[in-house]
Amino acid sequence: MSPYDLPAFPDGAACEISPAASETHRLIAELPTGLGPEGSVVDDLGRRAYVASSRSDNLTVIDLDRLTVLDPIGVGREPTDLILDARRRRLFVCDLRGSSVSVIDVARQRREASLEVPAYPSCVALDAERRLLYVGCAAGAVVAVIDVDELRVLATIPAELGAGGVAVDTRREIGYCANFLTDSMSILDCAARQQIGRLELGRAPCATVINPLNDSLYVANSASDSVFRLSLATRELAAEIPVGRGPVGINVSPSGDRVYVGNRAEGTVSVIGAADDREWGRLPVGEAPAGLAVDPSTNRLLVSNAGSATVTVLEDLLDGPSAAGTAAVPHPLVGQRLPDFALPDLRSGKLRRSREWSERKYILNFFASW
Repeated sequence: MSPYDLPAFPDGAACEISPAASETHRLIAELPTGLGPEGSVVDDLGRRAYVASSRSDNLTVIDLDRLTVLDPIGVGREPTDLILDARRRRLFVCDLRGSSVSVIDVARQRREASLEVPAYPSCVALDAERRLLYVGCAAGAVVAVIDVDELRVLATIPAELGAGGVAVDTRREIGYCANFLTDSMSILDCAARQQIGRLELGRAPCATVINPLNDSLYVANSASDSVFRLSLATRELAAEIPVGRGPVGINVSPSGDRVYVGNRAEGTVSVIGAADDREWGRLPVGEAPAGLAVDPSTNRLLVSNAGSATVTVLEDLLDGPSAAGTAAVPHPLVGQRLPDFALPDLRSGKLRRSREWSERKYILNFFASW
């Protein structure tokens, strides 16, 4: 069965509407996507959500009102992150292995252009007022600047290796780029298009988001299981907040009162209070959650699960720290028998099978293709 061969349900939805609920959340639906869903975005005007299906080289399109999966939109190779320019009704999609940014005409539901950028564009941010797009290019160690009206690359700003999560403080015209491979943050003067500072952060910072409500930048540190909150006014660390294992996705609620963090190694979403810098709770989702988007009309959270090729749709019921507290969630494969598989040896090229290491302890590291 392909991801789009869906069973029929009485209400016409391409999902099972579940009554599952707890004091922390209510599960609404689990929707199938293309392979390896990563970044996501909600178009409230068009009542659509778009999910970058990295291993299918397309965007999964979701009807937010009926909770059905529509025809996918083809993009470049390995889409990872995307953003909506509401004024021009365009989506901009980072094609990681294509070293390009796909431009999607939302009205026509098709790609209208492809812009070449430096190697491995992984994350994107938009200054809608100044009509500028900022693209973190991981292998190029730069942030590319794109004119979203003229659809052309204007400049590149030096960053560092692993340049990824990008956020722009439009009020001050200052950009921030998390450098995954150097455990650092590049501070950018967007007007002068140059790097003006550097901060050392936690281990492997990979995702950023700005919350205007408390004038803060949040940074997910994927290898140290934490989120940093930086004051935009002082550019100093204001708080370090422990979260679940392997945080790689981050977003802010429409009201700004909470921050959502996708914990890839745990299959949960941490909810952080913007006012108290506390983790209120962890919401169970699918396998290897990544992209997070919120439907402002319903306040429903959409979570892209890269490991299970699904989007979890749920309602966050928390209004403060959960009475049950938070606890690490064991991965469902822990304690299970290792399946037999083979991978090529990087030195000899010879296939090595998992059974060769039977009864031994060892670590397998599966991570991003770049």
